[in-house]
Amino acid sequence: MFTITLSDGRTFSAKPEHTVLASARAAHVVLPYGCESGSCGACRLPGRGTVAYPGGAPALSAAEAAAGQMLTCRAQPRSDLTLDLPARLAGLAPRRITTRLLARRWLSADVLGVSLKLPRGAPFRYLPGQYVDVLLDDGGRRSFSLASAPDGETLQWHVRVVPGGRFAQALAAAPDGQIIRLEGPLGSFFVRDDDRPLLMVAGGTGLAPVLAQLEALLAEGDPRPIDLWWGVRSEADLYHHEALSGLAMQHANLRYHPVLGAPGAGWTGARGFVHEAVVAAHPDLSAYAVYMAGPPPMIDAAKTAFPAAGLDAAQLFYDRFEDAFKTWPGR
Repeated sequence: MFTITLSDGRTFSAKPEHTVLASARAAHVVLPYGCESGSCGACRLPGRGTVAYPGGAPALSAAEAAAGQMLTCRAQPRSDLTLDLPARLAGLAPRRITTRLLARRWLSADVLGVSLKLPRGAPFRYLPGQYVDVLLDDGGRRSFSLASAPDGETLQWHVRVVPGGRFAQALAAAPDGQIIRLEGPLGSFFVRDDDRPLLMVAGGTGLAPVLAQLEALLAEGDPRPIDLWWGVRSEADLYHHEALSGLAMQHANLRYHPVLGAPGAGWTGARGFVHEAVVAAHPDLSAYAVYMAGPPPMIDAAKTAFPAAGLDAAQLFYDRFEDAFKTWPGR
């Protein structure tokens, strides 16, 4: 039996055959989590001590492990551990709520903006960048990042509607007022309090949690320089381009860079892979904190490229979107 100590002083016991997350739950201690399969990285925490990963740790890069990061949903203790739990997560235990479909509008040909009405009563608190799980009638789940800073009344999603995407297709056709059951907030993707300039990187609808973070930072008057990079395939996919351009004009500390993977002949901006565009503009990332969200290939490439450009692996925070598509049974 080992002892796990959190940075706030709480302790709990853990058997070597149990994961850190499972042991925390048994002791009624709330730690951040997401997919619970080791793929999304939402449970990643910095810590000290020795752990093993008998089932593997897909989301943990060598650089992250070397920096002392641990995936608590897969890590089994092999010594006493100390975990640095962010103070801002205190009191944000996931809970189940019932929302109603309030409004939808097409943001692009295949991205649907969705508004959900929160229930009255106990406020639903979350940190910009976190996500919720939809609780499906068949027992499955579908994850969506929250696309705006908290307002106490609504939740916003950016939903890509693709052929075969059963929930997204059903959501597009659902009547207003339909009940949608959720669990959250989930994940540990939120902006930390320090003085480092910020690089915010989004791929596709990975813009959603990054946008929530950006809205909150600007509303709070955060003075840190913010460099926002958004990678999509074509100009038609830049569904929030005008609004982001307007924010960059209004706020001197914000710069906005759209990056197209398959641009038209008239495109004069950055092109190619968004992580490569970031490194080309910032060959030395040692002074930055990076917040990024989007598809697994983008996240995985950046987890190699950014530390190679000098980024401290402990300063790379991300939301890896893969598991949002794995929660359907049989998918």
